[in-house]
Amino acid sequence: MKKIEHHDYSGRVDDPAVKERLHQVIEKWDASTPAGAPVFIGFRSEEGVKRNKGRPGAYDGPVAVRQKIASMPYEKPVFDYGSIIGDEELEASQAALGQSVAEVLSNDQFPLIIGGGHETLYGHYLGVRQAFPDSRLAVVNFDAHFDLRDERPSSGTMFHQILSGDPNVDYYVFGIQASGNTRTLFETADRFGVKYASMNEVRQTDVYTRALRSLREYDAVFATLCMDSVQQSVAPGTSAPAQNGYTSQEIHDMVAQLAKLRNLTSFDISEVAPALDIDDRTSSLAASLFHSFMTERETFQ
Repeated sequence: MKKIEHHDYSGRVDDPAVKERLHQVIEKWDASTPAGAPVFIGFRSEEGVKRNKGRPGAYDGPVAVRQKIASMPYEKPVFDYGSIIGDEELEASQAALGQSVAEVLSNDQFPLIIGGGHETLYGHYLGVRQAFPDSRLAVVNFDAHFDLRDERPSSGTMFHQILSGDPNVDYYVFGIQASGNTRTLFETADRFGVKYASMNEVRQTDVYTRALRSLREYDAVFATLCMDSVQQSVAPGTSAPAQNGYTSQEIHDMVAQLAKLRNLTSFDISEVAPALDIDDRTSSLAASLFHSFMTERETFQ
């Protein structure tokens, strides 16, 4: 098992007698954590980004996002598992994340996973599959890229790893950019039967609304948001920023809709790279998206 690091939450206090900010109510996860509760899990890893020849900087993402969400208004029970400390042994780091995710899911709680590079998603998947070994699964990805490369595991291979090894998973991805994916990747997506929508299709059609209806039919759904799906002016601190990505309003609306999906088991936000950020825009946006998800998720209320 990889080392686990715990975060010391702190933030603004308006009235010490009134606990109404997240840092005032969050508790360390343990065996007594109640069912149904949201549980933050960090994954401090950027080895996958390095292998994928991207810009490193996501290792501190789980720290920065927690710092930004700490003072946001929140009064319901919320817990923190800690952060798995990844290293150059990427596959072992992902396995450790998977064990942590499975542990939380087995207690009927909801993992909110903070990456790390987008290699976070493969560890996320390992945990979901361990917790739901025989279930028909779907994975939802908000991303400019397919991440379907067939090569050494990295932040660009996760979905090829999943789909080539697990026939009982369907892959939905929203926000694909023609400028970020080769013809081979589109052909790979077609071969695997990936259900994808370009950024223009998301904006101009009801493809996302229709997909959410289809997703209700699965035994379980897990979701991931790569911050490079958001336009660079809003989220500059990512490995591969996009010029024509989601606006802040668009991605907030989509996450709010996702939160209402009853069979959703877990959600991660990845590719927050504080070292590449400007005015903490990316970490602040990721924190706001988690906060929006938590306030919209009916089972958390």
